[in-house]
Amino acid sequence: MVLGGGIAGLSAADILSTAGMRVTLIEERDACGGTHRSRTIGPYTFDVGSIFYENSARLFHLAPGLREMCPQVIRRQRRIAPGGGLAHYPLEPREFLRRPPRELAAALIDLAVSRLAVRRDGSLAAISTQRLGKRFFAQTGLRSYITRFHHVPPEEVSESFFFHRMAFIEKATRPREMARLAVRALLSRGSVAGRPRPALHVRPREGYAPLFAAITDRLVERGVDIRTATALRTLSGGNGSYRIETDHGSLDATAVVSALPLDTLHRALFGAPSGLTSLGMTTLFVSAAQLSSETGNVLFNFDTRGRWKRATIYSRIYPEPQMSREFFAVECTLPRGGEHAPKDVFADFRDHLSAIGLARDLRLEGHEHVPDCYPLYRPETEGVLRDTLARIEGQGIVLAGRQGRFEYLPTSSGVIRRVGEELARAALQVDPVPSGEQALCPVPSVPPGYARSAAGELPRVPSHS
Repeated sequence: MVLGGGIAGLSAADILSTAGMRVTLIEERDACGGTHRSRTIGPYTFDVGSIFYENSARLFHLAPGLREMCPQVIRRQRRIAPGGGLAHYPLEPREFLRRPPRELAAALIDLAVSRLAVRRDGSLAAISTQRLGKRFFAQTGLRSYITRFHHVPPEEVSESFFFHRMAFIEKATRPREMARLAVRALLSRGSVAGRPRPALHVRPREGYAPLFAAITDRLVERGVDIRTATALRTLSGGNGSYRIETDHGSLDATAVVSALPLDTLHRALFGAPSGLTSLGMTTLFVSAAQLSSETGNVLFNFDTRGRWKRATIYSRIYPEPQMSREFFAVECTLPRGGEHAPKDVFADFRDHLSAIGLARDLRLEGHEHVPDCYPLYRPETEGVLRDTLARIEGQGIVLAGRQGRFEYLPTSSGVIRRVGEELARAALQVDPVPSGEQALCPVPSVPPGYARSAAGELPRVPSHS
């Protein structure tokens, strides 16, 4: 039994069915794809979440022809800096050198002092200040963006966010890399934003439906039983015998792989919350009579104003000459227990972009609410997470994916890789019961591959690399 029909759940079903196992997958929504979902409103097609994929994306291994479905574009990312000006995303070394000499000198002294004096305390604020200095951390807008994303100050966020979601900053602030970038900025005449970049694939022009239809069709051909519009209610049993209660009746399984939000699964198993906190997301679907051509096709909000964090501009990614208006999706994270209030978020977004002169005649076309979208890691979360994983895995359940393991996994390739790793840690063996089903049970430490059983050696788990 695979719980959840997002990228992680589909990848797990793919791996297990390839290995010859009998698989049932349940998904609460009426379609698979998780946060990879599209909405067509009038002439516009919008999405929830990111739509960009590298040519080597592991998603393309889930069915034949997926890469060919997805057109290629150049991603042009910009950010609104504090004060409302536009700058390259994430950061550009040259923008530091453009500062007035006295201001630059003060920031460099602050950086040097921070490297020596600031000690890591497990918080995102400490490591960001140590690496960037207090001035650069604030003046780049990074502090504002982090606070906006989490709805708590970086002092209350775990430093693990720095290593898992701020990889560019982590690498760029290593001493040797900082020296290299500084020399390059001094010698370079052009902006980083103008340099050639490789094209990336994006979801099909008509939306995600054909892509996930191809994936689910392939799984069904392989014998996977996919049940959409089916919500988990309770889960009982363990280590080889499970009863799954859904809103459409009961199901039995010899093994369970969960890609559901970890807190959702914990409640289904134990009838109590896990103590972990996730952030929801409001996505606005917006059109505009005019949007500055300097905003690129992905725009981040690093300003001190505005509740929104990112806008993906589809009219630049899928241009239609006959389309008279720009259209894009705008994301805003929600705190735990926060209300999905799209009209309020839109009013805030409209006022922000209008005030800095980037857009005109903005119109809210629609919206979507995504609960449990991002894990919130506080400094004390690691202990809670460790205990939660141990409790659930103690029931013999395999946990996989960003939601399933409460991990920072910003790309679908990262999700699929982690699913393969977790399944490879589990022992697969032929079930001795006459049904002929096969069981998958997590073990504390097992080399990648399958365990030998009385029926013989099973093939290794495919890596999808």
